[in-house]
Amino acid sequence: MITSKSYHRKTKKGSIVKIVREHYLHDDIHCGKDECEICVKGDEKYVKNKPVIYLESNSRRKISSLFPQSHYVIPDVEVLLHQFDVLEDEAFGNNVIILQTVLNAVKEKNLTVFVRLKDIEKIRRFYILVNEYHRELFVEQNENEKDDEYVQRKIHTTVSWYQKHFSSPKIVLLTNNEKRKQKALDAKLNCFTFMEYVQSLKTSSDLVDKVAHIDDTEGSEGDSKVLFPDHLPLSLVQSGIKSGKYYQSKLAISRNNYLEGYVFIAMKGEDVRVLIKGREHLNRAIHEDIVVIELLPKSQWTSESEILVDESEETENAEIENVEPEAEKMEVETSDNADKKPTGKVVSIVKRNWRQYCGVLRSRNETIMKSMVITSHMFVPSDRRIPFVRIQTRQYDALKNQRIIVAIDSWPKDSRYPKGHYVRAVGDIGDKDTENEVLLIENDVPHLKFTTAVLNCLPPDPDAWTVPTEEYAKRLDLRDTVICSVDPPGCTDIDDALHCKDIGNGLYEIGVHIADVSHFVKPGTAIDEEAANRGTTVYLVDKRIDMIPTVLSSNLCSLLENRERLTFSVIWIMDAKTTEIKDVKFTKSIIKSSAALTYAEAQLKIDSPNMKDELTKSLRRLNSIAKKLKEKRLQNGALILASSGELRFVEIESETHDNVTEIETKTIRETNSMVEEFMLLANVSVAEKIYDHFPEFALLRRHSKPSPGNLSDLVKAADKKGFRLDASNGKELSKSLDSAVDPKNQFFNLMLRMLAVRCMKRAEYFCSGTLPKDEETLFHYGLAANIYTHFTSPIRRYADLMVHRQLSHAIDASDLHSSFLSKDRMKRICDNINYRHANAQNANRASVELNTLHYIKKCGKPLQEDGYILFVLKNAVQIFIPRLAYCANYFCEPVDEWIYDEDMQTQTFVANKAVLKRFDAVTVSLQIIDKSNEIRKGVEKIEVKFLNPLIPLQSSTNSNPKKMKVS
Repeated sequence: MITSKSYHRKTKKGSIVKIVREHYLHDDIHCGKDECEICVKGDEKYVKNKPVIYLESNSRRKISSLFPQSHYVIPDVEVLLHQFDVLEDEAFGNNVIILQTVLNAVKEKNLTVFVRLKDIEKIRRFYILVNEYHRELFVEQNENEKDDEYVQRKIHTTVSWYQKHFSSPKIVLLTNNEKRKQKALDAKLNCFTFMEYVQSLKTSSDLVDKVAHIDDTEGSEGDSKVLFPDHLPLSLVQSGIKSGKYYQSKLAISRNNYLEGYVFIAMKGEDVRVLIKGREHLNRAIHEDIVVIELLPKSQWTSESEILVDESEETENAEIENVEPEAEKMEVETSDNADKKPTGKVVSIVKRNWRQYCGVLRSRNETIMKSMVITSHMFVPSDRRIPFVRIQTRQYDALKNQRIIVAIDSWPKDSRYPKGHYVRAVGDIGDKDTENEVLLIENDVPHLKFTTAVLNCLPPDPDAWTVPTEEYAKRLDLRDTVICSVDPPGCTDIDDALHCKDIGNGLYEIGVHIADVSHFVKPGTAIDEEAANRGTTVYLVDKRIDMIPTVLSSNLCSLLENRERLTFSVIWIMDAKTTEIKDVKFTKSIIKSSAALTYAEAQLKIDSPNMKDELTKSLRRLNSIAKKLKEKRLQNGALILASSGELRFVEIESETHDNVTEIETKTIRETNSMVEEFMLLANVSVAEKIYDHFPEFALLRRHSKPSPGNLSDLVKAADKKGFRLDASNGKELSKSLDSAVDPKNQFFNLMLRMLAVRCMKRAEYFCSGTLPKDEETLFHYGLAANIYTHFTSPIRRYADLMVHRQLSHAIDASDLHSSFLSKDRMKRICDNINYRHANAQNANRASVELNTLHYIKKCGKPLQEDGYILFVLKNAVQIFIPRLAYCANYFCEPVDEWIYDEDMQTQTFVANKAVLKRFDAVTVSLQIIDKSNEIRKGVEKIEVKFLNPLIPLQSSTNSNPKKMKVS
């Protein structure tokens, strides 16, 4: 049966158009019940759509005191969105019916819940009923009917149909809302609020703690004092953004001060960093929320805080609603000569990017706990950018020494803290495996084993796999060409390989050959969905978490030596002297790598005068061309944000940066730069090709130009050392950084470049049709590239895999899945891989810090290290320890023993006049101490003591920032 489905859509010009689409309805969709009298399993018309796993006929009997009969439960949209922590708990039970109407709404609003549901769907007998295409369940939307009302009506229609379809088991609808419950009861449906139902379960003791409280996130709880202003309604926000009064952006909270955040907004073609300072101006926004801000008048602009806040010194009354932690009482002040920054306030929150957070329960007085039943507890997140969260739990004794996970439910305007619920325990505080698990959870890194559905997408016998016969006819055969890869030692996921031939007349044929992951990972498959969700491979100190299974990443896709492999090639004909590109070709290919070299091995070949084999000649040609390409790129204004002393945790836009962290600095050879240059060139060439073919849908990468104000701290820091940095454009900044060399401080230039990275917004992926079409939009500031994308690492980046698919279609090598011609879908993909990429970097950094702590602890005695002062703050200094790739904090306490000079950015120890100045070399002692207190348990920190200059009587363990005023 065919019916028409119509809806209205507003065009960009403001016109309203009616869209009509055909909607196919079926009468052969199974209800899901095992041995249903109507949907008989043997009936031929149900065979095509029969469930893989049926709902049990005698289901959930006597599990609930409210509804002891055998029954199935159907959650509505709000329940599935907000209560999935309970639904996925085995204690809740199986046999849950998920309506496609509900699933579609959840997928649109929260992709994470959708993915989690798909993971447990078959294991837990969660049956998805395709009610949208069921002839008896299809419902037309009324003309003036709101979308949420329409969804509820479809849910009621399906529940009512189930009640008539079979007499047993019964159907129970679950909702979060009392009003919706009453409407369902009026329609003679069995319905309970989710809390009522969970409390009635035999297993309710643990499950009740996990129930989310999602009443009214804007409302207050009664007559309590209102602490925050209301968020503006969507209508005012939209008109304000259009008029330029408001700006929308993602909020980032400072790691040094949880009462301060910032956003980047676009103004006059530049990204401007706007400060958001103080609890009221943050207005219940949490780190990574999408917020709408209003700029304050210039008279109210302020400077960034010059104080390091350590809220581990909070008062023990922090859990009492009307008692503020001391750190939050600090006055907000700025001096008259402060470097004022654009400052704003949050007026609305467009999207809550809340996730599950790791942390501990705040300790309670044991005597009080024994004398009365206390269920309200304060959760202290591990991430200091996240506020404390109030939860309800009766499991305090079992959880008090555990790392636990909590989800935030709401933040009423009369509550100092958000409210949430307990999800699960991770493990004992201090256990190494637990702390590693916390690291991954805190950075939202998907790290579970690949599911059976994903593994089923792999070739059945990988060891026996050979290039399919039909591929030889489709691809350029390069098996006889001398091609090699050059990578870090121990690399097993080899993405790229190179070749260079002298073809006469002063021309070289140069090829970059990239693993053709798209041959194995097809759109819409389980392995593709998993790779899209993971977004990137994550490199930690002691392991990596692959984006795709190891069978592909380290075997079938890896360009191993003397193995035939499927590749995607970019081949240039280039003038050997000028590096002018005469021609470029993009083609699917087959290669057989002649050698898998390390950077050191390749460098030895290039430098050895007696080696004259074709592979060595190819490497020398490549190296010669790469030097010229780099020189030309630097002349155009590309920034080098790494140097010969680069430490592996430094964030750079790099194609050869492997993200593996070591204690030592890594040696940069010419071969590193050689590979880098050709990867960059390939990315630029591919970007031009796909943008030309897909001007509206190309997946590109941009790095926006920072405003001069963003770089003012960098300029000021250099000026204090007598170096003038010109930040007017990338070219001048690059020249300035190159010349800022202090012969007495080998790490000075590196530290300047580290500061430069911190002043800039991260590069980001975007869909070309979702941003204005101009040169500034496409430009990559750090690389000085007019257009750029990622093509060269599809084994470890989903962005590259998407670009491969677009390029393949652009050269007529394959068809393109229709879903990739949707701007909305492409934007969602870009948003996710940007998010995953940032989280991967954060996880890498956290892994470095964790392993640095273990390394110092393992030494068993104080470790003496040379370092450099990177920041001088009002109450602390941050010391860069090159050998450990670590920044340590030293608190200048007690306050009256120190004199802070804001203008010169120095701290002077009163007793012996020892001066701590930015970039000065120092010698420090590092030792692990237990910093556990009544708020944070199992906290081990690195205690810093100055040996040169000698600071006697001072111990950073006595830090007490609550004595300072925040500025």
